[in-house]
Amino acid sequence: MKVSFRGFFYFGGDMKTLLDKAATVQYWDGNAKWHKLWVEHNNYHDEIIRTLTSFVKPGWRVLDIGAGNGILSLPLSAVGCNVTALEPSCGMRELLRQEATARGIASLQIEARRWEDMPLSEVMDYDLIVASNSLHLTETGFMSALKKIFLAGPRHAFIISEKQFPDFSAEDVCCGYTRFFEEQYGTESSYAYHCIDDALEHWSFKHDRRPDHSERLYIMSGLIYENGHLWRKGNAIVGMCWWTRNNTVKNKPLRGMEAFNV
Repeated sequence: MKVSFRGFFYFGGDMKTLLDKAATVQYWDGNAKWHKLWVEHNNYHDEIIRTLTSFVKPGWRVLDIGAGNGILSLPLSAVGCNVTALEPSCGMRELLRQEATARGIASLQIEARRWEDMPLSEVMDYDLIVASNSLHLTETGFMSALKKIFLAGPRHAFIISEKQFPDFSAEDVCCGYTRFFEEQYGTESSYAYHCIDDALEHWSFKHDRRPDHSERLYIMSGLIYENGHLWRKGNAIVGMCWWTRNNTVKNKPLRGMEAFNV
């Protein structure tokens, strides 16, 4: 069995235990090395970045929940948004700082607390709150984390997830908001390794043990050599959903972003 969620691959063991582990800050501290390798070798976020940078405006206040290495925060900062990157993992924050320095971006604000620990009074009045594959990792769960976004009252909310979006018509979840834009796209979600030992080390990190003989054979059989790297190929279906607060909508919502003019 293979799960492509944020590049997560699996073989053997308890799936729930592995996913629970991936929801901890400590996991992302240790996973920073592998996350960096993942984002550097696929185009998973290209469509997300294109959408965001096409429709945000310079000067917008943006909160990025689970900012990781800044894959969304930094492009938003580069187009003139005032971004606060919410990232509780020190390993991921270090990657973010390195990326910001490399791009010459000094305006980014970094917040180390978790979304569930942020008081509503500190997250009000944003033009946009964005969360990419992070709400399901919160202690309170996807729906509660999403509801908190709407309670914070941003002008816009943009959620990216590989999980299928449920019907958010219930007023207790998104009261006062219109689902303005929704799209799914397929993308590559592959890992690139420099050697077989890297692949084995990555598997060992996820499972807290070295693979046995049959697991080693499985891992090695799933690798292909291409463009100077060993690859564990994977694909994902990514969903993007944009909500706009009702009193900011100037035109009738369309399937795409053609009506976006606020």
